[in-house]
Amino acid sequence: MRIGISPFGHTRDGSFAVADAAVEGGIDTFWLGEGLLEMEQFPRWSGGMEPLTWLAFLAGRYPGVRVGLGASVLPLRDVQWLAKQSSTLDNLTGGNHVLAVAPGFWRHEFEYRGVDFDRRGAIFGELLDGLIAAFAGDEYSSEHLRLAPGHRLSPRPLDGVRPQLWLAGAAGTQRKALARGLPFQARAATPAELAPTVEGWKARGGGVFGLRIAVELAELPQHAAHLSGSKIVGPAQYIADQLRAYARIGVDDVSLIPGNDDESSLRTTRALVNEVLPALGELLARDAA
Repeated sequence: MRIGISPFGHTRDGSFAVADAAVEGGIDTFWLGEGLLEMEQFPRWSGGMEPLTWLAFLAGRYPGVRVGLGASVLPLRDVQWLAKQSSTLDNLTGGNHVLAVAPGFWRHEFEYRGVDFDRRGAIFGELLDGLIAAFAGDEYSSEHLRLAPGHRLSPRPLDGVRPQLWLAGAAGTQRKALARGLPFQARAATPAELAPTVEGWKARGGGVFGLRIAVELAELPQHAAHLSGSKIVGPAQYIADQLRAYARIGVDDVSLIPGNDDESSLRTTRALVNEVLPALGELLARDAA
């Protein structure tokens, strides 16, 4: 199971300290989410920055890391420019970039952009087909997007087809991912809650199954809620046990949110690389033996 982290903090230097600790500890992936408007829970360096710009900076600062956007709200994006930005990052990283796209979650962002929130699923499906066509250089026409023939966006993706494209969201988006043979990133849930979803995904031939979830160090394990869904809260060994449980049910790729301020994010990240991941490695090795 591959594990990445969001280098969040409340200052620029604090965010970089989290990223430094993650890379020095062997974490090879940075994930960022996407939010259009200011939110108290995710101010500036805790998710408020434009993610593709920030990911490009991280890719340059830490050569060789994988950089993932999980997830871009496709109905709020300009599809052509998203394709151009993502293809650029795909080339800059040598194919080490993941773009996950989602229908969206926050009604107030749709109202701000003048997009019908209640039709976001249908709009997402159209724009997803258009995004795939834009990457491939194909003609496309729908209610919300037209790609005229005789033109091709520059640059082409590294392989000429598309970057690593994932879908993220709920059941409807998961069905779209299965139909298109794309990886899927789920919203956070406990291992027990998520197990039937992963089992059904794998049984239907689904490939990579990802998860984005917050994590927090605490003296005692406890159930907690988070804007991303469920949150793993407890001591290092408990966090390792929970991550092992996700691996056991078939989760392939985990994006961790370690906090939203300098101190908690850095403390959690250091615990992850020094305690949690070594313990997890031992547990997974024991399972494989």
